Amino acid sequence: MKFFIVEGTIKNPDLINDNIMKDHMSYSQKAMDKGLILMSGLKSDMSGGLFIMKSESIDDVHNYLSAEPLKINNIQDYNITEFSPHYFNESPSEWFKK
Repeated sequence: MKFFIVEGTIKNPDLINDNIMKDHMSYSQKAMDKGLILMSGLKSDMSGGLFIMKSESIDDVHNYLSAEPLKINNIQDYNITEFSPHYFNESPSEWFKK
């Protein structure tokens, strides 16, 4: 399995509407339910989002993004960075508690 940080950058914010956002959230949730996405969220400046994804190949990530509602509606572009984790927190849910 390979691991990727995917950074989305909003390029056409005027195209965003409630239906596209609902589609985007549903699409992302399906990947999370399958265990493909560890976490996702908005950048603090609202210029896009970030998520950590696992996949067999970068081609699989590109295939996932090719059907992503923000991508197909020309709202957001993505930069993909593959990385090899060396260290990880054994209890990520504890790490995110406030």
